[in-house]
Amino acid sequence: MESFFVDPKNIRNGLAKIEGEEYHHLAHSLRKRVGERILLFDGSGKVYMATITKITKEYAECEIINENFMLGEIEAEIAVAQAILKNTDRFEFAIEKLTEIGIKRIIPIITSRVISPKSKIDRWQKIILSACKQSNRAIIPEIDEPIKFDELLEISSKFEIKIIFHESESTEFKRGFLFDHLKKIKNANSIILAVGPEGGFTEDEISKAVRFGFEVVSLGQRRLRSETASIVGAGVIAQFIFANLKRKEIEDCRR
Repeated sequence: MESFFVDPKNIRNGLAKIEGEEYHHLAHSLRKRVGERILLFDGSGKVYMATITKITKEYAECEIINENFMLGEIEAEIAVAQAILKNTDRFEFAIEKLTEIGIKRIIPIITSRVISPKSKIDRWQKIILSACKQSNRAIIPEIDEPIKFDELLEISSKFEIKIIFHESESTEFKRGFLFDHLKKIKNANSIILAVGPEGGFTEDEISKAVRFGFEVVSLGQRRLRSETASIVGAGVIAQFIFANLKRKEIEDCRR
C-alpha cells in the first residue's frame, strides 16, 4: 500500500488534505481514485490508514480510518555519521538505504580524505522523504548540514554508544567485531556510527575518536565500500534492536 506525507496542519476532524508534490504524485503519477485506501504519515510518528474521498484539480481529501503511533519504528535513536563521498550517487544511495533501515539521524561529515564537499541538503531531504514513503516510515529522519570530523567528536558526547568502523591492522588501538558489541547495544537508548570516505579514516582520526570514547569496530574480512559498510553496520544494529524488542513483547505476553 502506497504511503504519502501529509502536513499535520492539514489533518482536521478526521479528514486529511494532500497538497503540492504529494498530491501530484497521488493523482497524476499513481492515478489514484476515489475509494482507494492509502497510508498517510505526518513525519512526527503518526501513521494513518485512510480512504480517498475527493480528488480535485488542486488537492485530494481523505477520510482517516485509524491511527497508529511510531508504527514499525525502533525506540533507540540510531545516528549515522557518514563521510561525504566523491561519488555523489553512492552517498545518496547510502542516505536512501539508511532511511529505509530505520535510522533517525544522518550526519554528513568532512574528514581528511574528503575533497571540496558541497552541501545538497534540499536534494538529500527529498531523497529521504521518498525513501520514507517507499518503506512506510512513521518519522522523517533528520539530516544535518555537513560538519567537520572534530565537530562530530564534540557532539558525540550526547550518545551512549559510539562506534567507528575501521579496517586498519594498527596495534595502536584494539579493534573488535560488530557481533561482539551487540550485547552492549542491547539496552542502549542512543547509538552513533561513524563511517569514513573512500580510503577510510586516517590513523590520526581514529586515535582522536578513541580518545572521545569511540570503539573501533570491524565488519569482517571483506574490504567494503563506504556506503556498504554504512548500510550493513546500521542494518545489523537496527535489526538486532528490533528483534530484541519483539522478543521482550512476546515474553511479556506469556507472563
